Amino acid sequence: MASVEQETLSILSQNVPAVLATVIHRAGSAPRGVGAKMLIRADGSSTGTVGGGVMEAQVLEASKRVLETGKARIVQFELTAKDMAEEGSICGGNVSVFVEPVPTDVPELLEIFRHIVKIKQRGGRSVLATIVSVDDTYSEGHKSKALIDATGPIVGSLLDDERILEKLKPEIGPLLAENRVRILSLERNRERIEVLLEPIVSEPTAFIFGCGHISTCLAPLVKTVGFRVVVTDDRADFANRERFPDVDEIVLAPFEGLLKTLEIDENACLIIVTRGHLHDLIVLEQALGTQARYIGMIGSGRKIKMVYANLIEKGIPQERLETVHAPIGLDIGAETPEEIAVSILAELIQV
Repeated sequence: MASVEQETLSILSQNVPAVLATVIHRAGSAPRGVGAKMLIRADGSSTGTVGGGVMEAQVLEASKRVLETGKARIVQFELTAKDMAEEGSICGGNVSVFVEPVPTDVPELLEIFRHIVKIKQRGGRSVLATIVSVDDTYSEGHKSKALIDATGPIVGSLLDDERILEKLKPEIGPLLAENRVRILSLERNRERIEVLLEPIVSEPTAFIFGCGHISTCLAPLVKTVGFRVVVTDDRADFANRERFPDVDEIVLAPFEGLLKTLEIDENACLIIVTRGHLHDLIVLEQALGTQARYIGMIGSGRKIKMVYANLIEKGIPQERLETVHAPIGLDIGAETPEEIAVSILAELIQV
């Protein structure tokens, strides 16, 4: 499934009218967090979600007005107990959604989303800055977005005002370190403007080592929740498109030295489910030398102790081994490959 950013790039390339809705404020137990997005096309079709239910229905209605006028607007919701009861929902709170046109006549906007999609697919780190104050000066999508990093703008501009970018620069490093969306309020010409700052980083990649029964169940599940998926094995009969039609990459290679050939960064999740403890040991030893955010290994308690003892003899600190999720997956009593795949996916989401 294509992401909101990929679909936005597509509609910009095709000159198709559309609206982008972004949650910019949330208080209480509203369903989606700040930064959640939804792309709404002129024909009413959409990609993504800002929360569903009555709130999303009103955003869809507001998008029609934005398409007609070409002017952005902020839609505010106070989801009361009565609203929740009428909708049969348990989520409530206060939510603000910024609904903006996606002008197809702004070349800079096309370049911004090209860069965003490239970063998400191939790596890199930047921040998307969007002016979310609404008035006639900057509510039409022109010069209201810039993709920036610690050195300055990569593409785009904010009202052609370098002072705004200078004020934003000190925020970029900490924002990327936290990887958290925030809104910054700035003063410009004696007025306050609000700028939404969204970290743009590579999509998390799930590397699955071993292409057995669990992997065939796990790979499509992980793909549905937004991970890039790379499966690896040293057997051609297992590592192939017939078994894994939708993964991003299949690596057919011996496990020895394999991780040196893969691009593993801090957004990577390493899932070790090979056909035996010897191969698990080979992969885990390499995995512990990476910056991967998550390392999980399948196995019984007895097997895990044996693998760990072997690695300790090789000089791997006990504290490092304690960062490994083993046995892999949340404890939900899983037994079948399908159930184990669900437990692993749940743990990836939790992490």
